[in-house]
Amino acid sequence: MRVSVNGENRELHVYDCSTGVDYAKQIVCSSEQLQTDMYGEFVLTEEEYKHWEDLLLIQQESEDILFSLKDVLVKEELDDYMYEETKYMTTTVETINMENICLKELKEALEKDDEKWLTENNFQKTMENARK
Repeated sequence: MRVSVNGENRELHVYDCSTGVDYAKQIVCSSEQLQTDMYGEFVLTEEEYKHWEDLLLIQQESEDILFSLKDVLVKEELDDYMYEETKYMTTTVETINMENICLKELKEALEKDDEKWLTENNFQKTMENARK
């Protein structure tokens, strides 16, 4: 996603590691109405740019974790877990941060073979896959 910050062209990115698709624009636009210049480019202040850069780094970390767990994760279990953990989040920032925390907890539980946590959070099939 190309943006203009103080007249300087910059980029914001977050990539789906499985498909290689950059979806930064969808995240940024889902949360705010952005100003554009006469060429249709998005215009951000330095503070706005830094905010989105930091937030998209968190989202990219989540994407990287998902990709690293792709061979053991059962999608339905992950979807159910994420829904339960984020259903009351009302902003993009909250959701991105909570998803990142959840994925870090899941990764740690799988690495430590934490049967109690994995069972409590309904990752039975994923746990079985990780043990293969």
